[in-house]
Amino acid sequence: MSVIKEVEVIPLRIPFVRPFKLSRGYVGRPGQPGEHIYVKLVTSDGEVGWGEARPMHTWMYETMESVYTSIKRYLAPILIGKEPYDLSRIHEEMDKVLTPVVSSGQPFAKSAVDIALHDLIGKLVGLPLHRLIGGKTRDYVEMSALISGDPESISEYAREMLRKGFRCFKLKIMGDVDEDCKCIRALRDSIGDGGQIWLDANQAYSSLRLAWLLKEIKDVGNIICIEQPVPTTDFHGLRRIARMSPIPIAVDESLFSHYDLLKLITMEALDALVLKVAKSGIRNSLKIYYLAEAGGIDCLGSGMTESGVGFTASIHLYSVVKMVAPVDTNGPQFLSDLLVRGIEIEGPRVKVPDKPGLGIKVDESKIEEYRVTLEI
Repeated sequence: MSVIKEVEVIPLRIPFVRPFKLSRGYVGRPGQPGEHIYVKLVTSDGEVGWGEARPMHTWMYETMESVYTSIKRYLAPILIGKEPYDLSRIHEEMDKVLTPVVSSGQPFAKSAVDIALHDLIGKLVGLPLHRLIGGKTRDYVEMSALISGDPESISEYAREMLRKGFRCFKLKIMGDVDEDCKCIRALRDSIGDGGQIWLDANQAYSSLRLAWLLKEIKDVGNIICIEQPVPTTDFHGLRRIARMSPIPIAVDESLFSHYDLLKLITMEALDALVLKVAKSGIRNSLKIYYLAEAGGIDCLGSGMTESGVGFTASIHLYSVVKMVAPVDTNGPQFLSDLLVRGIEIEGPRVKVPDKPGLGIKVDESKIEEYRVTLEI
């Protein structure tokens, strides 16, 4: 019987090669690296499973320090001595020791553990992750291009990504109607009639100001959705917007669990949702997806600018479930290093790995290069 005997929690800072800004501040930029937590599970027979968290305190409440301490002090003791296959029991105990209240209870920390468990199970049974969760429906997952900045830089980068074969462009909008209109039109002019536009406000608007924006961009065309226009707590604002907007409204930051989705469906407060392994893990993302399918809600896929472990976990999930647009897994666009070997990317297309577990090899020399010591 193979049981977990070691849990290592590794804080990392990985450099950015280009700036990435959203309405609440920079995700990262040259000189401001991204913060990551890697989880390494080792079994009694020497097998290793890897997970990743990408905390971002301007996006939600978990920080690099809180993810580190949550896993090390509270979740790791649960894992020691457990069989990796005991997913239901482990999740039940994780929710008992870090209890969900209004939120999911340290979801980024739990998601990193969940990814590592799935990687470990796949390696132990000799199957790729996608086989464990239903089997891939495609050999490649198509990515969208994520863009933010001023109109000139947006135009330049959009044309560059268009030449590389990208056909869906996710634009970060900041909450200023006039400036956002300029950026949207600059993007539209750069990609022409064939490109899709996915707008993401990251909570920057109110329902009133969004009505002003909708009026100004009604002639733009090819906008597939507006993601999370209002603050996470504003469920009534989402309902007002979903009822009046001619552009579909997608929900991300207001939705971490299937419980959140049930509330949103009941309120008629969304047209689509954004799956994100970083916030829900593999197990809970599937719960969300199948409830969405039953409720007739379409799904988009996104990420948190993860490096290779979190990125690959997302690719496995998005190869199994139905997506209505190319996914926003943008780590390869912005990070200087993904820290793993075995990812195959050509333009916007990522090959779904077929080796056991995540199907990649973590470069532990890179782990040491980017490892940092936290002051806690």
